[in-house]
Amino acid sequence: MKTVRIHEFGDESVLKYEDVPVPVPASDEVLVKIEAIGVNRADATIRRGAYTFNPDSFPVTMGMEFAGTVAAKGDEVSDFSIGQRVVTYAGTGGYAEYAVAKALRTRPTPAGIDSRTAASVPVTFLTAWCGLVEVAALKAGDWVLVQAGGSGVGVAAIQVCKQIGARVVVTAGNDEKCARCIGLGADFAINYTSKDFVPEVMGLTGGRGADVVLEMVGGDVFTRSLEVVAPGGRFVSIGRAGGPVPDKAPELPGGRSATRFFVNTYLNERPEGYRHIDTFLQRIGQGGYQVIIDTIFPLSEAAGAHRRLIGREHFGKILLVP
Repeated sequence: MKTVRIHEFGDESVLKYEDVPVPVPASDEVLVKIEAIGVNRADATIRRGAYTFNPDSFPVTMGMEFAGTVAAKGDEVSDFSIGQRVVTYAGTGGYAEYAVAKALRTRPTPAGIDSRTAASVPVTFLTAWCGLVEVAALKAGDWVLVQAGGSGVGVAAIQVCKQIGARVVVTAGNDEKCARCIGLGADFAINYTSKDFVPEVMGLTGGRGADVVLEMVGGDVFTRSLEVVAPGGRFVSIGRAGGPVPDKAPELPGGRSATRFFVNTYLNERPEGYRHIDTFLQRIGQGGYQVIIDTIFPLSEAAGAHRRLIGREHFGKILLVP
């Protein structure tokens, strides 16, 4: 089968399109014939070597989420049948024609949801839901600042916030993205290339600040986002695409809290959380959530997918297809 692997850290050129044997599922795994693969910031971060990673693990096949059909399964797997359509948050291995995934991390894809839509859901909606609702205790009436509103997680976060009944302020890199965020339900959108988001957020909230801040950029954006956390507010940091962030969340005054949130770690400790995917897919099927797919690349052009992701031109999800 074809796969995309890295044998060293580096830029997009280290992504190698190669032939490898089809993997064999362990007793608690399913083998999925892949139809669509989500591309995520974490993939690019791993590729660059910015995550703690053991080089002895090379070569590595990235790909946290994918959808397709069950081609084989382990002896202990009873929840799925051969040929069943599924989506999984496997964590690794998805840049391929076939991949294995823990049955515990895998969910059935319901009728009416295609594999490209399904593959766009696990990372973005689980990150948004768990980070906002379960960690930050988001509630109706809260003011929420979502940085990078046009990202995959940003698009999901806007919709989760509006479902809860929160008031949403987003940042985005151009007026078109701002307008699209408003179209998804954001109450206010700030073009960070022409306006300083700190005074804008403080003005919108009457000088109080945001009750919840979802920060996924890092660097200066991380530091300045701390300035707009309201008294008693919750700051959740989930990424560092634009610069470094502290390993440990800072101590904040005034009853404020800050959390460095890693969805993989969170779900490893709470595996029942993968079942949220069922609810997300159900809401998508009913029209309650939208999946926005920006661009679809062939698996052989994974480097191009990474370039588009890092270039921040996209709005919504970038996918690969074998």
